[in-house]
Amino acid sequence: MPAGTTKKKNNHLVSIIMSIVAVVVLIIALWLYLQYRSDRRYVDVVPVSQVADSYWGDQASSSGIVVSDYIQELYPSFDKIISEVFVKEGDEVRIGDPLLQYDKTQLELEVELKEVAVKQADLNLTTAQNQLKKLQNTKPTTTPGPTAKPSNQPSSRPPSQGPAGTATPTPVPPSDVTAYSRLDLNSVPYAGSGTTEDPYVFLCTPDCVMTTEFLHWLLGTYQSDGSDGNNPDYDGDYDGDGNWDEPTPEPTARPGSHLVSPFAALFEVRDGNSNYGQLISAFKLDGTQLSANFQPEDAIPGYGSLDSIEHMFGASPSPSPNNYNHMGYTAAELKQLIADKKEEIQRLQTAKKQAQLDLRVADSKLKNSTVLSTVDGTVRTLIDLETATAENRPFLVVSGDSTYYVSGALSEGVLGVVQVGDPITVTDYWNGGTYTAEIVSIADYPLEEDSNLYYYGTGNPNSSSYEFTAVVDGGEGLQNGQYVDISLDLQNNSIANALYVQNAYIREDAAGSYVMIADRNNRLMKQYVQTGRSLYGYSMEIKSGLTIDDFIAFPYGTDVEEGVRVRLQGTEDEPPFGSDASLPTLDVSVPAGNAVDDIAEGEVMVE
Repeated sequence: MPAGTTKKKNNHLVSIIMSIVAVVVLIIALWLYLQYRSDRRYVDVVPVSQVADSYWGDQASSSGIVVSDYIQELYPSFDKIISEVFVKEGDEVRIGDPLLQYDKTQLELEVELKEVAVKQADLNLTTAQNQLKKLQNTKPTTTPGPTAKPSNQPSSRPPSQGPAGTATPTPVPPSDVTAYSRLDLNSVPYAGSGTTEDPYVFLCTPDCVMTTEFLHWLLGTYQSDGSDGNNPDYDGDYDGDGNWDEPTPEPTARPGSHLVSPFAALFEVRDGNSNYGQLISAFKLDGTQLSANFQPEDAIPGYGSLDSIEHMFGASPSPSPNNYNHMGYTAAELKQLIADKKEEIQRLQTAKKQAQLDLRVADSKLKNSTVLSTVDGTVRTLIDLETATAENRPFLVVSGDSTYYVSGALSEGVLGVVQVGDPITVTDYWNGGTYTAEIVSIADYPLEEDSNLYYYGTGNPNSSSYEFTAVVDGGEGLQNGQYVDISLDLQNNSIANALYVQNAYIREDAAGSYVMIADRNNRLMKQYVQTGRSLYGYSMEIKSGLTIDDFIAFPYGTDVEEGVRVRLQGTEDEPPFGSDASLPTLDVSVPAGNAVDDIAEGEVMVE
């Protein structure tokens, strides 16, 4: 080949290489410039105190109906047991006199169960919201992978079954050791010798619980004389308040467990409940390292979920990823999973509200376990419960004297604010009269939708309403059956001391309500908050997630996104938290909670 031709080809090749290099350099320079421009963006923030509102009391109102000769009727209750009746037929009673006493034991148990239900509902919602965040942080893959979707179970990984029509993943090899859902003295570790250096290793299911005996054995506090309240030979009587009266334990043999006592153990949760599956989470509990002054009786109430035990003893969990990248979801699968999770969150939000309502009703029943007279009058009827039930009529009736009463409505949101004994103002626009009345009763259950009583005032206008009855002081000029207006002054210290932020600074997505605030690196971050009551229609109570010491941004605008620099409003570039770095930084956030939180951040389950 002629030398000239070779030289031309070489020159041409060099030109191509130089062009490619120039394009690459240009792209890199452009990318760096855009990064620089992006990092030069600022979003203004202000102290939360500047956008917070103060509570100065509410004025609420209701429609009302006047009645005379008010009658108080008590019907048999299937969920409450009467322990004592204080009146007899023909007795004269005044408002506030006790009529009867319901047994508190059952009512207290109901409150405890409702409290557990509220905590479980809150846990389920929090878990689902965390799973949604993980799904949104997950990067799709082009290689079909596991098609499981996160469920409402408190687990840090999705279960194994996925949407129909998707590729089947390579299954996790079946376990050749036992995956325990209940750890007791017969449980066998699949590895380890029980020492601090070589702890026992137990494979657990996500909903695994451990018995009291197992935990005592681990801690070295097991007592074989039956003093452990969970011992089957313990024959003392339980009083419902966490105490046993006059036990008469019988000696029991030392357990035949092959586990040393005390011992150290590692509790693992793995993919597919298999010892060959990927490690989801784990925590270690070392009974050999506890203080000799440790008193287990105050810390071990019964069967406990793994996370409640971990939280109780401060064990150190393994970290949990803030995504599901290891599941290998495709873009289409992720899209569907995110949509399903958003629907699930909506259902769980409704379930939480219902659980809170049930707790409020149970609390009200317990608070009103001593039934007081709401009437100045006479006990007209007092019959036995069997007869009243058979004839479907009240067993106790108090007939009022010539006194005027008024019935109105309260919003669910102010039930804890308005109490029996509170004064109200009654206005009759027909005769121009204004009267003072005192609330004598508040219903336990919401009004029917077709009720002619209405509430107007603070709180969610779509929430349930509850009927209340008040006795009017005087009442000259009032007539039986006429409508009146009722005014209530709502004053409450807990409400007054709460944090309220203007609605414009609060946004919502499928995971819940959030605000945009400055983090400690002077970067913008999305912070989810728990909201409460509405204040005057333009502010919202913040129960958690935000404090008065934070700095908040107006959450709208093209530059409002996580990671953008923040500065104090009205300054050139002054950061809210000291000097900012001059170069871009990568903020790697550890997910809230821990690995065990995603397994089951539940309350201790008593069996």
